[in-house]
Amino acid sequence: MKFIQKIVIILLILATLMVVGCTETNEDGVGDTTSIDEDIQTAPPEYDSSLVRNYEIVETEDDPWGNAIRKQYRVLVSTDISKEELKATLIQIAMDQASRNGDIDAICVFAYYDRKGGISNAYTIGTMDWSPYGDWGGVTSEIASTNDRSSYEYEFVIEDKVGNIEPADIPTDRDFEIYDYYQVVNDAEWENIDLNDPYSFVDEDVVVQKVADKFGITKDEATDIIRKVLWY
Repeated sequence: MKFIQKIVIILLILATLMVVGCTETNEDGVGDTTSIDEDIQTAPPEYDSSLVRNYEIVETEDDPWGNAIRKQYRVLVSTDISKEELKATLIQIAMDQASRNGDIDAICVFAYYDRKGGISNAYTIGTMDWSPYGDWGGVTSEIASTNDRSSYEYEFVIEDKVGNIEPADIPTDRDFEIYDYYQVVNDAEWENIDLNDPYSFVDEDVVVQKVADKFGITKDEATDIIRKVLWY
């Protein structure tokens, strides 16, 4: 009987040690991380997880800097997103990516409205840098080596149009088709330009007129549609 009691006591002690050594979980079942990960996941005071909206990462790009690992992400979000929701969503993306790979030293997120054809530009509605003091080029060799995130900040650029999009402001499929053709024609015209000639240029009026002729609309209509898509 005493032998059995000793075995039970030993098992209880071992179980206690295992619990202490395991990662604690919060109410959501998400495990606490190491001290480095806690630094990585620190959100600014204005962050509100309830404001995070759905997003889609459509492109990831490596942008190394010395021994620093820097990542750029291009993401699509819904047209009806507000400025506060966009900021919260961009922060969430950075925290998620940094948590998955603690060696990432800087993160830049470019945001676009929900159209994959529009991601050729740097961004259309906003961008965010997560880096030392919010400086994309601020990752030193020491920071990259130690993963010290104590100086990291979130730096935002959010376009004024975010949260102010009216239904009439959203381009139709035909508007996008016209704009896409405009880009094709414009690129073709640039291919015929002698870049060594400082006086050579693309005649925008010629490009827009070709677009108008293609779709059977006036030049003014084509111009308005192109501007509408560019603003969007």
